[in-house]
Order: sequence, then C-alpha cells, then structure tokens
Amino acid sequence: MNNHALKIILLALTLFLVHGVCVAQISNPESEIRTSDRDMIWAQTLSGSYFNEFWNYQFYFDNGMKAHIIFSAANFGSLKSPVSGVRLSVLYPNGDVKQLSREYPIERLVQDRENHLFRLHPERDIYIEGHPDEGMRIVINTSKDGVRYDVDLRLSNITTGYQMDDAKFRIHDEQIGIITHIPYADVEGTIAVDNRRERVRGTGYMDHTWQNQTTTRLMQSGFRYVYHRDADNWDILYFLLPSNSNRNKQTVGYRLSSTDGNVEIRGIERITGKHDGRAFGTNIPRIVEVELCNGGSSRITRTEDEERFSILGELGWVARRAARTFLGGEVIDFRGKATLMETSHRPKNGDYNFFIVN
Repeated sequence: MNNHALKIILLALTLFLVHGVCVAQISNPESEIRTSDRDMIWAQTLSGSYFNEFWNYQFYFDNGMKAHIIFSAANFGSLKSPVSGVRLSVLYPNGDVKQLSREYPIERLVQDRENHLFRLHPERDIYIEGHPDEGMRIVINTSKDGVRYDVDLRLSNITTGYQMDDAKFRIHDEQIGIITHIPYADVEGTIAVDNRRERVRGTGYMDHTWQNQTTTRLMQSGFRYVYHRDADNWDILYFLLPSNSNRNKQTVGYRLSSTDGNVEIRGIERITGKHDGRAFGTNIPRIVEVELCNGGSSRITRTEDEERFSILGELGWVARRAARTFLGGEVIDFRGKATLMETSHRPKNGDYNFFIVN
C-alpha cells in the first residue's frame, strides 16, 4: 500500500471516528418506556459548583385562565449563593398577565419525604404537598411590590407518569434528567391576585428536569407542547437544542402521547425545519418540524403568543448585564397557543412554552 492510499484510509477513519464521537455526545436514552420513579420527584442535585433543577407545572382552566408555576433549585457558582425559588404566571382570558418570582437560600428548603412536603422556606406559605399516587396540593401565599398572590390548587386523578428508560439524556460531557411525572391530572382550587379571586377547574401537567450545569452554558433553546383532551387522550413534546448543536440540529427530548389510553414514547432526534416569526419584539420559531426516532415527524405551529417572562427581568440594567456576562446569557420564556400536526392525523390545538438563551 502506497503512502497516498494509507493517508486516504487514515483520513476516512478519522472522519468516521470524529462523526461517531459527535453523534454520541448528544443522545437520548433508549426508547423503552417506563413508569416514572416516584421517588425521583424529589431534588436530584443540590450539590456541586453548579446545578439547575426545575419542577414545571402548567394548568389550563375551563374558564379560559391559565397558570404556570415553576419551582426551582439553582447554584450559579460564584455569582450568588444557591437558592430555591418559585415563578408564577397567571394568564387571564382578556390578555392580562400577572407574574411573580421569589427565591430563598437553599438551606431553608424543606424536603419532608415522610409527609410528602416540599417547602421553599419553613416560615413561608410556598409549598407542594402530597404525592402523585395520592393527590397533590400547591400553595403560594405571598406579597411582592404591593401585590398579594394567593394560589391554592389541588391535583387529583393524576395519570401515571412516564420516562424514557433511565431518564438520563446526554449533551457532551453533561447528563440531563427529564421525567414527566404528571402528563395529565384534574385540578381545582382558587387563584387570587390582589382583590381578583377566581374559582378554577381544569387540567394540569408537570415535568421535572435537572442538570449539574447552568442552562445558559448548555442550551440554545427548548420547547414544550401540551395537548389535553381527556385522561386517555393527550400529547406532550419536550425537547432541548444544545448551544453548539451541529448542523443536523440534534436535540434531546421526547414525544409522550396517549391515544384511547395506549401510551407511547418516542425520542426526538433533530429539528428538520424551522421558520421564525416575531413574538413580543423577538424572533423565535413560528414553525418547528422535528424528526422522531424510528421515523415519522411532527410539526408545531405557534398560533397565538400570550406571555414573555425574563428570568433576569427584575434586575436593574447594570446587575442584569453582569449576570448575563457571568452566565453566558439569560433565559427568556415565551408561552401561548400552538397546533401540532402530523401526517394522516387531525391537528391538535394545545399550548406551547418556548425558551431561548439570549
């Protein structure tokens, strides 16, 4: 074999190995569906120089109201001390949006497994109690900037949660955990903002994500879509696009769906098409097409934009600029209505939650 032929073989082998490494660095778990490990509803991080953990609840009420509640635990390294927190958005049918964020030192977080209590501060009425197998309650009773918030929601008839295999997704050297603990539940209670009190009834959803790194250093964007018809018919997509994803736009995430009680989970391999459109003055995807593992595709189209929420929005511009520099960006959430379409199926009108690192 001459030197030229040997060089060609070595080059081909190198390209093959590099390609193999790139593919392996962004990957979903095996597509085996498992019922969720209920013990993993508790915090999975809380140690190390960095961590982010989110319990994302989304509620859709019969009177047209919506509520999004995110409990969190985070360590941003030397920027600030570790904290637990809550973010609340209340969306009214007339377009009014009320937003609240609270955080407390992580050492004040109460996780009482015996009594199924997750409380951000022992002296504050901001907590989750109960267990998915027995019913749950979410309470947020606090004031901020002269506005009183009083939320009391009870979840019942909670559908079994699911996860992909061991729920460990891989982005480069980091693992991300994703579990859908509550794909569908009945919910009722009250939501009061100042003197506006509403009795609500509807459906709820919750997923749980954790990682030992800051979101801004790992992610470019993320997308949720939730469709609820009834306890046996629902559809959920949740996928994340890494910050330096290759040209194939590989993602981590899955589509979890139930049709007449038959539950299926499929990994989302990559974004195959994306068309941007303006929302609250920012260009974000208006149409997103994704490829599912084992073939098939789905298309999500934003139809109405209802909310924008910046995590750093309450900071002054100097503090905000410093935080963005340290973190590598800020996370901005967008929420609204969207339609899911796939070949040979009727469109499904649901809700989207899209976030970008800007």
